[in-house]
Amino acid sequence: MDDSSHHELSFPRECEIGIPRRQAFDAAAFERAVGDLLSACGIAPDAAHMGRTPQRVRELWQRRLLGGYDLDPAAALGDGFADHRSDLVVVRGIAIHGVCPHHLVPFRGLAHVAYLPGGRLHGFGRIARLVDAIGHRFTYQEWMTRDIADALMRHGKARGAACVVEAEQLCLLLGEDRRGDERVITQSFSGEFERSAQLRSEFLRAIAHRRQSD
Repeated sequence: MDDSSHHELSFPRECEIGIPRRQAFDAAAFERAVGDLLSACGIAPDAAHMGRTPQRVRELWQRRLLGGYDLDPAAALGDGFADHRSDLVVVRGIAIHGVCPHHLVPFRGLAHVAYLPGGRLHGFGRIARLVDAIGHRFTYQEWMTRDIADALMRHGKARGAACVVEAEQLCLLLGEDRRGDERVITQSFSGEFERSAQLRSEFLRAIAHRRQSD
């Protein structure tokens, strides 16, 4: 998230993820809007190589960039299964992306996620799908990081959850006088992670090798 002016971070209401969608995705209106955008840029929508551009752009946005709106985080994570183990679980290097609400350009990177089971274990693929459901929306990196940790607490019945997101913000990288290798790192800790410096340190050590090798 980047804006040269001081922007207001009015955090979403309880249980809302990212910028809420108030109505269904309108595919026909989206394609018309892309055609209008091309025209506003001085490009004829039916120019050579551009004939199917509105459809291609719509498919990318609907299915991938904003696909999280069609996924319920609770359903994506599932119920897991009952298990008495309470050892720390860390899943690092989950590919993430979101769309900056200020500039309508994507940001992309990696999410490192951990949870302390509270009587239930969850499949690793399910955790990655939870990240997709939360990230593939109009959202800020800060919100995404907190929403992932909170979802593991709320839907995963975890005793504690942690999330670190490292991302390249395209709106930042396109700014003037940028080197091109800037990354933004956000962290969120909930439950026992919030209360225990030892747990936070253990989690950060577990992901340190991956972060240093990137």
